[in-house]
Amino acid sequence: MVLSFTLPLYILDISGSATLFGLVGGVPYISLIIVTPIGGILADRLRKQRIMFWLDASTTVLIAAYMVMSGLIASVVPLVIVKLLALNAIQGVYIPAVQTSVPALVPLDKLTSGNAAVGVVNSLSAMAGMAIAGVLYGRYGLTPILVVSAICFAITAVMDLLIRIPFKKQSATGTLAQIVKSDISQSVRFATREKPALAKGAVVFFFLVMLLTSVLWVGLPVLITQYLYMGMEFVGINQSVMMIGGLAGGVVAGVVGMRLTLSKALAVLAAGSLFIIPMGLVVLIYTQPVMAYAIITAAGVLVFFTMQMFQIAAITFIQTETPSALVGKVLTVIMVLPFLAQALGQVIYGALFERLVALPWSIFFVTALLSAAIAMFSRGLFERVKKDHNIRNRNL
Repeated sequence: MVLSFTLPLYILDISGSATLFGLVGGVPYISLIIVTPIGGILADRLRKQRIMFWLDASTTVLIAAYMVMSGLIASVVPLVIVKLLALNAIQGVYIPAVQTSVPALVPLDKLTSGNAAVGVVNSLSAMAGMAIAGVLYGRYGLTPILVVSAICFAITAVMDLLIRIPFKKQSATGTLAQIVKSDISQSVRFATREKPALAKGAVVFFFLVMLLTSVLWVGLPVLITQYLYMGMEFVGINQSVMMIGGLAGGVVAGVVGMRLTLSKALAVLAAGSLFIIPMGLVVLIYTQPVMAYAIITAAGVLVFFTMQMFQIAAITFIQTETPSALVGKVLTVIMVLPFLAQALGQVIYGALFERLVALPWSIFFVTALLSAAIAMFSRGLFERVKKDHNIRNRNL
């Protein structure tokens, strides 16, 4: 989170361009989109703790290589994009390894709580990461962040070797390319034909991520630096404080457990989407910068709270609808769409905030209303899935 947040922020700082900021944030998702399905296949076929070890070790080497290259190459923007492409490719393998570990470590009736625990840890790391990134970058620049990050990844690689996750080896025939093609085809066929609710849910996930996540990651840094005229450290504080909402959402989801169905989470998200509106109001109606900053940060906390509950419910839904032998492949094929949404969303919102420089409030208003409408419209689909589950369980 420190690296992913600091590098695009560095570009916004040296260029002042919202479009370039969105581009640097969005383009690296290409590698995440390409690699994630392969990561799901690896997570199902290899020992997950070994995957984590090699990825953390590779990240350490990558950071060191970037520090050397940045001193030799004058054009920094392409170098930042290449580094983020590599980091996202690593994440494309790492995320499936973590998400597929949860069903292997917890019983079915605790699956939502297990996913919530992962979500809480992610929120804590994101919250701390962005606060540290904003403050350190504002005071000391990029180099100290890179040095500390490399040390942390090296320590984590050693810790990975101590993890024990149950593993059942799957048979494999043919070349690597044939295995990848077969596994991805099997996953797509399962999600579209055998469990079409998964494919429909992925489309819903796509649009909600593109709207909500992108407007927060791109819109708020632009709003804080170019409309409220505050420094980069305030961006870091804002983004990290908003993660308190994600932390609270994870805790609540863990307490509620399997009672948090996807249809209920969508209703909560529809209400949470409306908190995007105050972010536009502080620009439409002149507000003192400090008050405006407090309002958009508080609203962001509430949006993140509802988003975290929705994401945990969505992941649990996919895990419960998919056989254990397919969960890694199916989960990552579906997760490609939200990654694509985030990439497109950051590029689109970067361009929108630069083009509609006099009407930024309109972007927030439209985003809030579209997100709420999509969430409410989608509830009916998953309520029907829940009813089908109940009927099937009664028959069994």
